[in-house]
Amino acid sequence: MKYHIYTALFYVLPVGHVCAAGLERSNQSIQAFFEKGNYAEVSVLQVNPNVSGKVQPVSSLGNPEFSTGDMVNKQHYFQAALKLQPHPQVSVALLFDQPFFTDVDYQFNTTHPSSEIADVEFDSNNMTALVGYQPNANWNLFTGVSYQSFSGNLRIGTHVENFYVDYAVHFPKDHAWGWLVGVSYQLPEYAFTTAITYRSKIKHHTNASESFWGFPLEIAPQHATTIQTPESINLDFQTGLPAQNFLYASLRWVNWQDFEIQPTQYAAMLQQVPNMNLNLIDYQKNQWSVRLGVAHQWSPKWITAVEGLWDSGAGNPASSFNPVDGYLGLGTGLIYNFTPKTFVISGIHYLYFNQPKNAQGSSFLSQNSHFSQLEERDAWIYHLKLAHRF
Repeated sequence: MKYHIYTALFYVLPVGHVCAAGLERSNQSIQAFFEKGNYAEVSVLQVNPNVSGKVQPVSSLGNPEFSTGDMVNKQHYFQAALKLQPHPQVSVALLFDQPFFTDVDYQFNTTHPSSEIADVEFDSNNMTALVGYQPNANWNLFTGVSYQSFSGNLRIGTHVENFYVDYAVHFPKDHAWGWLVGVSYQLPEYAFTTAITYRSKIKHHTNASESFWGFPLEIAPQHATTIQTPESINLDFQTGLPAQNFLYASLRWVNWQDFEIQPTQYAAMLQQVPNMNLNLIDYQKNQWSVRLGVAHQWSPKWITAVEGLWDSGAGNPASSFNPVDGYLGLGTGLIYNFTPKTFVISGIHYLYFNQPKNAQGSSFLSQNSHFSQLEERDAWIYHLKLAHRF
């Protein structure tokens, strides 16, 4: 069997996470780093979510339950990688991805002067530099640093105990450093590779601008808001099978339980209200996700794959910021080799999201957005990658 072509199969179907757990959008894979020799790739992904739900009636308005309409906007994002092998025992790489993102938006205008509003958008870019040492053909010890940007905007209009709250906050873009470390073991003659990678948390400090009813909110002395993107562990596995088949799997853990956002003025405002000591945003559980796929090589030019996906979500109650919580998914894709060195990968995923529980949340958004149930809860993801070995 010729297994050299299988190296790219493990990430034939990279997945974006649409409101699956926390702000997660990519699994921060470093699989390009394990390619043989010199290698480059660029990917584009489009996510078409279809998420809508019911909002609980607000007693002070006397309105019936209403539909949010489509809450999550379409997304396009990019990934790129450059891996070099300057020495038989030394490899280096630069990887770009956009790991954390959300874009939730709905507004319900009533006959009352106030409206139900949820407009939440966060974004990040991540550049990772890696260096690896291969003492022999089997082991690869690697480490690196990540330079990450994080920014966001949030506005929520809702009733809290018969009082209408219209709160908005802008988090200017902040850049911060993190690190990662890992080890991989491979048996090239069997296309067997397993790797474990740990990524550190990254702590951002941003001077948030907050407003209430459109007016600047200045209750307490201003200081920077700390936003800590979570640490994670990826465990990856792949192996060749008889009859030109191939098996691959991954397990990912993300520490969302320690994530919170608590702007200065918001915290000071809630201190004035009895029994309202709530974070603006937080999560109740850590995220687990699993991926299992098989592939088949039909000819030297064509390979196809199919895989199943599961994501636990972060356990938060239903809210405008958390309309879904985890998913089940199915994906398929193919590799076409233009030449032995240049190939294209295309794939498509269908995700079916889990219904979040209706319970009292621990954050302001989960307690006061009046979200009750899902009407539609799925998404299609389309992916195209061009790769070249040199």
